[in-house]
Amino acid sequence: MHLQLADVRKSFGDNSVLRGVSFDVGPGEVVALVGENGAGKSTLTRVISGAHQPDSGRLLIDGTATVLKDPQAAMAQGIEVIYQEFQQNLFPHLSVAENMYVLDRERVFGRLFVSKQRMAAEARQALRRLGMEIDVQRQVSELSVAERQMLEIAKAMTHELRLIILDEPTAALDEQESEQLFAQVNRLREAGVSVIYISHRLDEVFALSDRVVVLRDGRVTLDAPTERLTPSEVVTAMVGDAVDDFYPKDRNAGDEVVLEVRGGGGTRFHDIDLQVRAGEVVGIGGVVGCGRSDLLRALFGLQPLTGGSVLVDGSGVRVASVQDAIGSRIAYLSPDRQAEGLCMGQSVEANVSLASLRDFSSGSGVVRRGKERAATGAVISELRVRAASPSIAVSSLSGGNQQKALFAKWVMTRPRVLLMDEPTRGVDVGAKTEIYRIINQLTADGVAVLLVSSDLPELVAMSDRVVVMREGRLVAELTGDDLDEQSILKHALVGAA
Repeated sequence: MHLQLADVRKSFGDNSVLRGVSFDVGPGEVVALVGENGAGKSTLTRVISGAHQPDSGRLLIDGTATVLKDPQAAMAQGIEVIYQEFQQNLFPHLSVAENMYVLDRERVFGRLFVSKQRMAAEARQALRRLGMEIDVQRQVSELSVAERQMLEIAKAMTHELRLIILDEPTAALDEQESEQLFAQVNRLREAGVSVIYISHRLDEVFALSDRVVVLRDGRVTLDAPTERLTPSEVVTAMVGDAVDDFYPKDRNAGDEVVLEVRGGGGTRFHDIDLQVRAGEVVGIGGVVGCGRSDLLRALFGLQPLTGGSVLVDGSGVRVASVQDAIGSRIAYLSPDRQAEGLCMGQSVEANVSLASLRDFSSGSGVVRRGKERAATGAVISELRVRAASPSIAVSSLSGGNQQKALFAKWVMTRPRVLLMDEPTRGVDVGAKTEIYRIINQLTADGVAVLLVSSDLPELVAMSDRVVVMREGRLVAELTGDDLDEQSILKHALVGAA
């Protein structure tokens, strides 16, 4: 497909989101679409997918002006979109195979009867093309976040694709799974399928794309072949100013041990011995399923800790529940802020104070609203959560500001330990830098941090040291000159040397 956008404009009330966007995507071309949150990428995606109608401008498909009046019209043209919040498109209580074909049973399996055997066989074949071996009879609710992401991509690829839009497709994937996705994107390119690849990870952009298009404030500020660009040029086009330091890491590690795990065991991890000192960031490397996320969840009382002991500031603590963990001054940033971290229908203020309401309550349990507003307002200001008002719904904020609101919630609890699982997933370059500065503020105050991140450059740059997990066990500890992406991958994939 040759898709051309010509002077596309879109406003919502007085808010002008797209201000004359023009660029094209050729057959078999991978165009990276990048920009900060709020730049207009999501609105543009919805225009291309038929979910929004442009106020003016034209869409041309193979040289012919085309009106995509709804998503079905776009799908009829061979356009598929994998949105960042992909889980909203899956049915958790249906099987993998049923999810892949639930809307296409007549087309694929006949009008009167559904052949479950044929459905399962088709599903297995589609998944294997992505390098996935998964039981297609399993319910989607039993899959990991990464497995659900790959399922949604495989589901889209069962149709006659001419153009696919991938919105942050590797946000929930580890290194191996990302490589499988990249291989599939390259196959699509070879087959002549057009690809719009939306990502905040510039290493992916430069490794995969043929051309980069940057949006800022609803306008195209850069459109050039990838091979002629540098990361700094792309970032400058995104934010308007040169950004020299992607990872502003402060070294605040002290000598005092704040968190200690002795012989920790759980559902997917065993015999974990680990210490984190005041002001130290200890990264945990490993592939998805190695047990690193399970360890963090167990330390926060979300999963059972079946063996060993946990100490905070030298004293043994019980973490049988979330309440136990918060009472022990342990905080946790979930990788899924919308499902587990925030109450999306509640205000920014209500979310920020949620974990510390007891601090604002009288003996009878009545919340002192004035005291609550003063405290939350101070933290919102300190962490630069950009919101028109603390009283607006947190769902109206950009992804980066939602994540900062989540940080603010835990800062209010005055934690001694902060467990972070993918803290910058799905946020733009500018928001990432602000999140890194929040981490620096916390470590300067002596908070001990455990960091899980699938973004290896981030893990290396923002950690004082990295421990690597493989099959539920710690297999390496990397520091100094030994700490690099290649070493983390080597230990994660093959274990100790």
